[in-house]
Amino acid sequence: MRGDADHRAEFGDFTETGYRNIVALARRSYQFARFGSACEGKHVLWRHDVDVSIHRAVALAEIEREEGVVATYFLSLRSLYYNLLERNVQDAVRRIIDLGHDIGLHFDPTCLAANAGIAAWEAAITHERDLLAREFGATPRAVSFHLYGVLKEPAPSQDTVCGMVNAYGDGLKRDYAYVSDSNGVWLHRRLPDVIAQALEPRLQVLTHPEWWTPATMAPRRRLQRAIDGYAAAMEKWYDDIVAASGRPNLR
Repeated sequence: MRGDADHRAEFGDFTETGYRNIVALARRSYQFARFGSACEGKHVLWRHDVDVSIHRAVALAEIEREEGVVATYFLSLRSLYYNLLERNVQDAVRRIIDLGHDIGLHFDPTCLAANAGIAAWEAAITHERDLLAREFGATPRAVSFHLYGVLKEPAPSQDTVCGMVNAYGDGLKRDYAYVSDSNGVWLHRRLPDVIAQALEPRLQVLTHPEWWTPATMAPRRRLQRAIDGYAAAMEKWYDDIVAASGRPNLR
């Protein structure tokens, strides 16, 4: 595990410019593959678990399109921070798809009872998979599990779950090296170093869009930036509606 000083020294990695540099560097050594596709050469499965900010996800999707690569965006139907049935959020998801990227399901097992069996898991996952497909006209290619590292019971480990590739399946864990930006830091290995060395023939990269901001910030500030952005949008929506209707907006 890396220390606090290491993490602080790497805050500058987590900017839009830093992200573009990492993607451009990765493109030199790796083919960007889609989950479930047959890819025998040196390749990377580039994945985003969209926990907090769909708008940060769009910003990264735009960079990826400009760099000529594809990624998979795992969307949560139970996020505390965004609502996939809200119009602006739906527009953002459709923009990601229009840019050529795939969507996946980011399933939150805490919605289930602690003693839920496999049938309950599969029913809930299938329901959410089908809802995403209906709303966005694109069937999720893969599924990842939210709070995977803190689940009391292990998540399903088979390679496919409800017709989707399991991002935490035994096959991927066995055959692919793995790097993640969880909590806005490189917990074990720094992604720019891994990409520059390009030693692994198969790599799965997990990022969370909220950690990648225009300017350098500490992780907690990056999260607060997303929260404040949503709050400002909610305020503006209310103020605009009140103004359009000619009603009083007392403060």
